[in-house]
Amino acid sequence: MTLFYGCLRASELCNLDDSDLDLKAHTLRVREGKCGKDGIVCLKDECTRVLIQYLEVRPSFEVNGVQPLFFTDYGNRWNRRDLHKMFMKYKNLAQIEKPGGLHVFARHTPATIMIANGCDIRIVQTILRHNDIRTTLRYAHVSDKTKRERYEQCLVL
Repeated sequence: MTLFYGCLRASELCNLDDSDLDLKAHTLRVREGKCGKDGIVCLKDECTRVLIQYLEVRPSFEVNGVQPLFFTDYGNRWNRRDLHKMFMKYKNLAQIEKPGGLHVFARHTPATIMIANGCDIRIVQTILRHNDIRTTLRYAHVSDKTKRERYEQCLVL
């Protein structure tokens, strides 16, 4: 949920610490994301509730003086390769045959859903933390249904 609703890259999720969460504001801070960029990302209320439940049952644990949000049974932070393996394992168990891995799930899919629901592409650009709108446009898959709805809605004489 955190990966999807935060539109996070795998490495960004793995680098999260407890101190990056602001559960009252329903946000989290991304530190040194792609190209070393920091950012604040929004979280849906449902995701915040699940994170609160997770933090209540998760043991307190520090790695190098900080408390990572997600860590392994072996006392290490999650890493993006293991996160990808975990994602593919559960995708296969759920018998999801649609192509795409973790990046498609966490970045392409939320962007496409937001655009299909009428979100302005510039807003999606800021949510995904892209410098260039052309990068965001690669994620913007407009369905035939959405195309037809917008056509009927906007081409009015």
